[in-house]
Amino acid sequence: MKSEREPGLETRAVHGPHIGASGAMSTPLVHSATFSFDSLDDMVAQQNLGSAGSFYQRNGHPTIAATEERLAALEGSETALLFPSGMGAISSAFLAYLKSGDHVVCVDPCYGGTQALLQWGKERFGWDHTFVDSRQPDTWEAAFKPNTRLLHLESPINPTLVCFDIAWAAQLGHAKGCVVTIDNTIASPIGQQPLALGCDVSLYSATKSIGGHSDLLAGAAMGSRAALAPVFHARSTFGPIADATSAWMIERSLKTMPMRVAAGNANALELATRLKAHAGVAQVFYPGLPSHPSHAIAAKQMKLGFGPLLGFEVKGGAEAALQVVNALRVIRHGASLGGVESLASLAAFTSHKMIGPEGRKRAGIPEGLVRVSAGVESIEDLWADLEQALAAVRG
Repeated sequence: MKSEREPGLETRAVHGPHIGASGAMSTPLVHSATFSFDSLDDMVAQQNLGSAGSFYQRNGHPTIAATEERLAALEGSETALLFPSGMGAISSAFLAYLKSGDHVVCVDPCYGGTQALLQWGKERFGWDHTFVDSRQPDTWEAAFKPNTRLLHLESPINPTLVCFDIAWAAQLGHAKGCVVTIDNTIASPIGQQPLALGCDVSLYSATKSIGGHSDLLAGAAMGSRAALAPVFHARSTFGPIADATSAWMIERSLKTMPMRVAAGNANALELATRLKAHAGVAQVFYPGLPSHPSHAIAAKQMKLGFGPLLGFEVKGGAEAALQVVNALRVIRHGASLGGVESLASLAAFTSHKMIGPEGRKRAGIPEGLVRVSAGVESIEDLWADLEQALAAVRG
């Protein structure tokens, strides 16, 4: 009798959960928001399937469901939910698990959109929140209160790429009676598996490494059926459902995701290594470097390299960093990450603009920090571009 084995990551990415199935090589793109039925029983049966059903697009759609199934297979989760943006996913998770008077513990710094959501919830929904320093996990326990219901994590932290022990953090959150969510966008669902480390819900901007081509906006949540049931209810109630075309594009993109992520991660490590030795660079932020404070824990948790994102501080401060970004040609000036194209941005004017100079100082973010998302281009072309940009500043 032939023994069954778990298909490898690359095989799951190409074929999804239906290896060996005949028929269309690509999931059909169904352009219909509503569906008809022969009987009421048939309609109710589809309603009862939730996101896997084909009843009405806000509740369930075949193309979206097929993409969710493939996402879950990659993450190793029971199920997944697709959203029209990463903030749609994070907002739905928070709305699912928080009510008026509840308290959130959240790592700092976290994504600016998440900070805005927490402030919105404080002003309009009666949520409270406390930020904890991602660099000092030993101080986190004091932040929990009797009404703390959610611990929200990010690792690595953008743009300093600080990492912490996710399994330990999940244990702490559960010991305090919290649901533990994590924004795993930077690492991607194949670069780091936070559900296996104990988190309840893994959240993504699917615009980044999942989509990978800078041509769609989407978000995703992964977890057990029980953990995502209230998130599905929030999605159905508030309506942030992905469109079928974006879902189809994501499923297409997943087939090449392991190769794209591996190439971007390799380029990021090589650029970080070379930048560390450059005379025009004050410091480099990348967990793949042995000198990075989080290198040991990142090596333990990040299974497909250390992510596509790196940061470096240009000698000369904010003005010099601006000159570098303006001088780049192959690396484009843009604020996203995880795509096949390399991008550079200034954290002080994009991801961490809202916290101001003092907030960036507290977070350890220099004013002259350039954030680079390494794409899949030739490493020598990327390095030549950075060299000429840094040389222009020195000149």
